[in-house]
Amino acid sequence: MHPFLKKQELDYTIFVINQHGDEEFNKGVLLNVGYIEAMKLYSFDCFIFHDVDLFPEDLRNLYKCGGRPRHLAVAIDKWEYRLLYASIFGGATAFSVPDFLGANGHATVYWGWGQEDDDMYSRVLLKLRKSIIRYPNEIARYKVVRTFNHTAAKLNLANQIIYRSRYNYSLDGLNTMNYTLNNILFYKLFTLINVTLSREPIKQIYIRLKI
Repeated sequence: MHPFLKKQELDYTIFVINQHGDEEFNKGVLLNVGYIEAMKLYSFDCFIFHDVDLFPEDLRNLYKCGGRPRHLAVAIDKWEYRLLYASIFGGATAFSVPDFLGANGHATVYWGWGQEDDDMYSRVLLKLRKSIIRYPNEIARYKVVRTFNHTAAKLNLANQIIYRSRYNYSLDGLNTMNYTLNNILFYKLFTLINVTLSREPIKQIYIRLKI
């Protein structure tokens, strides 16, 4: 990523968020951790939330923020460079700080595989009250540089129930974060943030979200 970002003449820092412990993966919480801990170190004005296995192919795909959240990873090689569905909002996204705060960050309630990206799309529309933007497919192209074994990529009924409920997004997100910061390691090419997550029982989640 560094050669790509340097060619765009950006002032940037890469943060890698690593989840420790035995709990299932929670992408939304990790992305929120990245925002919270990064803002403690420097007053950033733009955040690119990025899957580790994607690499942009076209320098015209600018890694910057604008007046609306942007879906960067529009056309991915493993999907034959096509948009899977209109509301997809994962892989790589760009948020200004005001927009990310306005959406209350990412959801914290999706454990395992699925729904957190779709949830963020809904947050942008229904809570932030904005639409997303995308560059054309021929520009917003990505390669999968490594295929990870998503063993949890199976139907998750609890996640689907939460997502379909269209709960009040003010009840979950940046304002309900619960994690333990283990350490922050500063390397030449990136900053590594190691955290342990605390899992809320699903029944308590339903009660808190009034589902």
